[in-house]
Amino acid sequence: MAFREIGIMDIWEVLRRWYNHQSISQIAQALGYDRKTVRRYIRFAQSKGLSHNRALPPKEEVLDLLNGIEGVGGRTPQARSILDQHLAELVDLVGDPDLGLPPKLAFEALCERHALAGRVSYSSFKRFIQTHRSAFHPEQVTCRIEVDPGSELQIDYGRVGVIYDPLAKRRRVLYVFVGTLAHSRHKYVELVFTQDQTSFVSSHVRMFEYFGGVPRRIVLDNLKAGVITPSLYDPHINRAYQELAEHYNFFIDTCRVAHPQDKGKVERDVRTVRQAVRKLLVLNPGSSIADLNRLMKHWCIEEYGQKPHGTTREQPYVVFTERERPLLKELPLDRFEIAEWKQATVHPDHYIQFKGKPYSVATAYIGKKVWIRATEHILQVFSDDRLIKQHVKRKVFRHTDEADFPENIRAVLDSGLHKHLLSRAEGISPHFHRLIRGLLEVHAFINLRKVQGLVAIAEREESVLVDRAAAFILEHRLNVHPRVFRELLAKLRLQEQVNEPPPISQETLSFVRDVSYFIRPQEGHQ
Repeated sequence: MAFREIGIMDIWEVLRRWYNHQSISQIAQALGYDRKTVRRYIRFAQSKGLSHNRALPPKEEVLDLLNGIEGVGGRTPQARSILDQHLAELVDLVGDPDLGLPPKLAFEALCERHALAGRVSYSSFKRFIQTHRSAFHPEQVTCRIEVDPGSELQIDYGRVGVIYDPLAKRRRVLYVFVGTLAHSRHKYVELVFTQDQTSFVSSHVRMFEYFGGVPRRIVLDNLKAGVITPSLYDPHINRAYQELAEHYNFFIDTCRVAHPQDKGKVERDVRTVRQAVRKLLVLNPGSSIADLNRLMKHWCIEEYGQKPHGTTREQPYVVFTERERPLLKELPLDRFEIAEWKQATVHPDHYIQFKGKPYSVATAYIGKKVWIRATEHILQVFSDDRLIKQHVKRKVFRHTDEADFPENIRAVLDSGLHKHLLSRAEGISPHFHRLIRGLLEVHAFINLRKVQGLVAIAEREESVLVDRAAAFILEHRLNVHPRVFRELLAKLRLQEQVNEPPPISQETLSFVRDVSYFIRPQEGHQ
């Protein structure tokens, strides 16, 4: 088995499966580990007092125990990178129609040609051959595998087409989420307009409620909503989806990249469901997505569910109700709270951004990447899988905890300097006040010195001139700086001086007459 890096969260998944009474072989096969590796981490956990005699401790407690384990992390698989350079040559040596060599002899010939002896072992070569099996054996044979009731669910998305959405009042791409129980072939179908992580997790919650239980494992391909980084040996699962799996106590098994036959039961269903949806769209034009979903549930139970399946020759819905539903895991008592996860960087102003709003984080995490977990009312920040900050979401733009800032910035917050500067700017002119408020909203502390300089300059100038300069900057969206602002004021002042009439001396003024002097008086009037 090829080398792969194993982290703390991977070991947690091993222990979670072990507590579910999966055997070492089952864990190794599901996660792609060597059995000796799985056994090693289980023994380490037992040495720390974990056993089947008591319940699995909370996740945070187990992670603290695992921090002391050695060997977490990895090395670069150099043998594979060397063999990758000679993949085409190996394929030619093995596949030559006249002088084709067995893989072992091809490896020996390659080592002699390129002096690879001592750099690549034969064991590494065999693992390399298994990884690139399709290159050496292009003809693949598919074997249909039947599973026990309640053991497996396969999921996938399919694109239906573009329809008019009466709620959004525009045309949108319509997708179908399909979940097929591998034993009975009974399925859950939901039409959606998005495939983001929130929609993906929400569809799972409604699917479990529709089935009335949870399967032991879910098989999916490398959907971005479920798998962030696809890999045969180290798939990176979306954190929202991993949280869902732990809540409902099911296990995630990902397919190999570009191997749709790994979830063949749902792969064929996507085409069948797509055709059924298009038929409904023709028969029910102008229907909302909610109406279409109700019609598809009826189709799953009363039409597709009552016809004998082409492979099993049994009715999917009947098999589900009689054999599969009783063996599904029970739903948890508390409904899953859907959370959105996002990775963010802590900016120098102590804030992270989530959906256009800033949230403060402590100074120690400036410049570091953190994970944001946001529900409807709470936003939590995690670093290295540990909670470091929590904000209650309020109807304000900026969420600030003064304890996150060093003493000198806290002094600024306590003194209300930002409000004081905005008040001074408001007293100068409307456009200047708008300019200063915009700078403070973007970065309240990074732009603080800049704002102080602009206010100091503006207070020494005429308010009309300052307002013209601020309006010009806002209109052209210029990157304002005190030096640039001072230069702009000087140019506007010079422009006003050019347009003023020339000065008149006192001697010249003695010859100036009022307009009545030049009007001849009418007769009879003096």
